[in-house]
Amino acid sequence: MKAEQAINNLSEFDRGIRDSALADIAGMVKNGKIAKQKDLKPWINLHIHTFHSYNCNNWSPSRVVFEGWKTGLEYVGTVDFDTLAGLEETLSAGKCLGIKAAGGFESRVFIPEMKDTVINSPKEPGIYYLCGKGFKKKPDEQSDAGRFFNFMRETAQRRNRQVVDKLNGCLDKVRVDYETDILPLTPSGNPTERHIIEAYRKKAEEIPGDGADSFWAGILGMLEEDIRSRRIKGRAGFQEILRGKLIKYGGPGYVPPEQKHFPLFDETVRMIESGGGVPTGTWLDGTSPGEENPDALIDFLEGKGIRAVTVIPDRNYNIADEKEKKRKLEKLDSFMNVCMKRRMPVVCGTEMNKSGQPFVDDFTNSAIAQYLPYFLSSASVFF
Repeated sequence: MKAEQAINNLSEFDRGIRDSALADIAGMVKNGKIAKQKDLKPWINLHIHTFHSYNCNNWSPSRVVFEGWKTGLEYVGTVDFDTLAGLEETLSAGKCLGIKAAGGFESRVFIPEMKDTVINSPKEPGIYYLCGKGFKKKPDEQSDAGRFFNFMRETAQRRNRQVVDKLNGCLDKVRVDYETDILPLTPSGNPTERHIIEAYRKKAEEIPGDGADSFWAGILGMLEEDIRSRRIKGRAGFQEILRGKLIKYGGPGYVPPEQKHFPLFDETVRMIESGGGVPTGTWLDGTSPGEENPDALIDFLEGKGIRAVTVIPDRNYNIADEKEKKRKLEKLDSFMNVCMKRRMPVVCGTEMNKSGQPFVDDFTNSAIAQYLPYFLSSASVFF
């Protein structure tokens, strides 16, 4: 098999095909037919979503790990919303290719003590993005942790079904079926908001002629030529417009956060520890009431058993508006200084669940280069 075909096969939904492709690639690496890129540096990305939740390139855990190896990363890590479906494949691919790889999950949880405070889920008081990373194996499904992770996934899917019910009720001639149109979009039956939007986008394409443009123009309150222009520019960009208009805050498919819709923070932390993972917080950009005081936030997280924090630097330095960029970089610097002073491990990633996000941060950029040594040393908490 040729290298290009083997690499493409790494993202087939069939696990057997992926495993075979990975074995072929390992052989090609050994005999020199596949080589790492030149001018490599020991960089890090420990927060990449795979096709088990949503990856903008539809990459599997094996493909993510391979790209990490090829790029010369010191550490690579996968994370998926509400599931550990990619964990074992991530670890296996890391061993096969000889790169330090970690797997885990991310979920939105509810914090009763902060029920009136927006933290890192915009416009959603009490909701917090929490991760479990560094698992050595997937918890047995009959263990407390295993049952909890199934509950967490089922809770997320119930929210998704509510979103679809609401959208089906208002989108009229473009309706989707959760079982037949959405679940097959991910190999582990774990769709996210972006899969939901993709299903509606594909369904609208079935309208004859230019019907899709007309349909979306009516739904979004835009001119047909604007819709057509945005669709031509790229599917992913248009998908983000639909997601923002239809599912996020204020949209017809938006499900307001309630405690019953999310796992509790404390319980999730306990189950991460029970399953052998590292409870890992997240930090958005420092602009919300819940993040404006880094010391107070770290006090809270440490008191709750959080042992590391993940940041997405791209949100704070890859900004066109210079005034906004300056403000966001000051927030990042303040947060990082507090974490380093208090020895709270901080790792980073780029997510890759949205078009345009890079595979790895540019650590030659002076805005974040200073943090690379701390990111690298922090990663040891997962290995």
